[in-house]
Amino acid sequence: MKSLLELPRMGLRLLGIVVFTQAGIVVTGALVRLTGSGLGCPTWPRCTAESYFPQASQVEGLHKWIEFGNRLLTFIVVIAAVVSLIYILRHHLKVNKLPKKFLFLAAIPFLGTIAQAILGGILVLVALNPYAVAAHFLLSVFLVAIAARTRVLAEHPLPNDTNVKHLILSRLLLMSGLVIIVLGVITTGTGPHAGDEVAERFNLDISIIARVHADGVWLFTGLLIANLIFNRNQKATRVLLIVVVQIIVGYTQWFTNLPWALVGIHVALAITMWVFLVKYQTMVRQGVI
Repeated sequence: MKSLLELPRMGLRLLGIVVFTQAGIVVTGALVRLTGSGLGCPTWPRCTAESYFPQASQVEGLHKWIEFGNRLLTFIVVIAAVVSLIYILRHHLKVNKLPKKFLFLAAIPFLGTIAQAILGGILVLVALNPYAVAAHFLLSVFLVAIAARTRVLAEHPLPNDTNVKHLILSRLLLMSGLVIIVLGVITTGTGPHAGDEVAERFNLDISIIARVHADGVWLFTGLLIANLIFNRNQKATRVLLIVVVQIIVGYTQWFTNLPWALVGIHVALAITMWVFLVKYQTMVRQGVI
């Protein structure tokens, strides 16, 4: 069915690219942290005091290229956000007046990525303070949610009749999903992977916070199953499949002493789950499912 906003297919594709790039840089940013490359470029905005690019004389070795590569990806994220925003604004001016709320949502990924770049610089200046690192990650989670929500609203702009039970369950699911992501950030910041060997960690007991995180995942899984019982939908089923794989990966990484590659897979699955979860809740809210 054609969108009531009459946004062409190209516009939907551009918004999809924004979702992909916003989610992708979360994963690459996590790899920077997991490989101990958080201070691979020890200054900001330059990589060294004299150059914006890594230098052969740097003692950081491969880490400087990993960190620098993630900085370069920021430009791709910005370009995707700018191109999609320009396309939407041009469509708004030439074809019809899109809702102001939609235009505002479409602008957030661009503005948020600029804020992320600044916050990334602050991370270097504060030597990867765990609170700053957590804020950096959670801002990305917010931007991914906005991008995913905007993509759904572009295709389904006007709400239809919504089942109240489905709506309440989907909101609880979304909130609990966010809680386990936050707990995951705290767990990672407490454990060995803080982006550098000398970086500060959260002063928490890793075994306790990991257990709380795992309990949150099981609660989330229960809510997800309840959603499937009341509102059988393919998107909810996909989320459940991702969560099942997440649980397997999570316990495996714990019992194998947290190998960074498995933790990276865990982060990638978490952000994938978050994208599907936001889309699912938005579609329930719009009465699409």
